[in-house]
Amino acid sequence: MTFGYMIKLLAQALRPLIVFFTRKTVSKNIPKEYHHFKRLKSIIDCSELFIEHPKDLETQAATWSDYKHHNTLKFLIAITPQGSISYVSELYGGRSQDNFVVRDSKFLDYIYPGDQVLADRGFNIKEPLLLKRAELIIPPAAKGQAQMTTEDVRATKKVANARIHVERAIRRLKQFRFLSQVIPISMLRHANDILKVCAAITNLKPPLVKRWATDM
Repeated sequence: MTFGYMIKLLAQALRPLIVFFTRKTVSKNIPKEYHHFKRLKSIIDCSELFIEHPKDLETQAATWSDYKHHNTLKFLIAITPQGSISYVSELYGGRSQDNFVVRDSKFLDYIYPGDQVLADRGFNIKEPLLLKRAELIIPPAAKGQAQMTTEDVRATKKVANARIHVERAIRRLKQFRFLSQVIPISMLRHANDILKVCAAITNLKPPLVKRWATDM
């Protein structure tokens, strides 16, 4: 059996390990540090994987990342407040904007009225979430002031402390060598399946956040 055939079978077999839980299930086990966000369902971010420089000019343009100064593939990841990976999108060219990836992927299909989604300030997705009657939580903007108000500083700190766990989840995911090194062009056709397999295996590790709100 070929590698591609086996990795596709693994991706299908391990798919049930990546679960987008309902808000009711998430809230039952929400960690203490998220008690400010009673209806929080997902914490999201985008990350990039370095790829070998493509020879095709169109592929070069589509995968070039101004942020990384390298050819990359980008994906959206969502985690629960407990730190488990609940969603991983398909891979996009590194040129794709984060907002486009959120809108184009099927992530919003999992969002329902009343849900809260926590993200970095760069995610301009308030409108599509409002259409879902859901709420976007991002750090407050400076509002043209030279210095943020005390209230805004506290709000920013709360969001930053909550958001740090999606960064930890991404670091944990990228411990797999395939995702941490430059991906050869010959392996790009398998990259989506490999990413899903790595995410599923990552969910077998102990929770990132172990302090439960019920212990308060």
